Amino acid sequence: KSLEDYARDLLSCIRDHFDNFQWGGSDDYNVIREWYQMGIEPHYVALAISESNVSGIFRLQEVKDIVKRWYRSECKEEADEARKTLKNETLPYNKVEKLAKIVKSVLIELEASDFSVVRKILSLRDYPSLKEVEEALYSLEEEFYKLLEKTSPKAKECKERAEKLLSKYEFYWDENVLKATKKALVRKCLRQIYGIPEFSVV
Repeated sequence: KSLEDYARDLLSCIRDHFDNFQWGGSDDYNVIREWYQMGIEPHYVALAISESNVSGIFRLQEVKDIVKRWYRSECKEEADEARKTLKNETLPYNKVEKLAKIVKSVLIELEASDFSVVRKILSLRDYPSLKEVEEALYSLEEEFYKLLEKTSPKAKECKERAEKLLSKYEFYWDENVLKATKKALVRKCLRQIYGIPEFSVV
């Protein structure tokens, strides 16, 4: 769905549910763009506004944070449930959906602006071959952790912890081995902090 289609559906949904909504022009359109990037469906927006008992005339810019907080909470609940059931899931494409929920929740927690990795993970449901899915997941795991290392406030702490652990080996190990080991330790640290599973469906 394009941004224009999303905006049309969202505004139609809100106008159907709220007589006190007033269009706020370009500022509201920027809010729509942000919600679109996050993947917040129109019915979620309407539900968040309704459950928050917004009264009086309102524009989207005035309920932006209300909707984001509500959606963040919903995504966290879905991700927590996905973490509990992922290990026992036997259908690969269901695993893909659960992984996407967990990754999305982490990105929302970090207030990321780029959710393309979530859309890429979900697109794997259309892949006919599990081998292709596994290969794509390997690449997407790399993409996700690079993003995480840039945006997470915990990344520096994880890097310092890895460097301290490896300091006694830096004169004995090959530079490439040290680099690879540090990378693995940092990602293990971030995985534990955010409850991220292995990117695999096998």
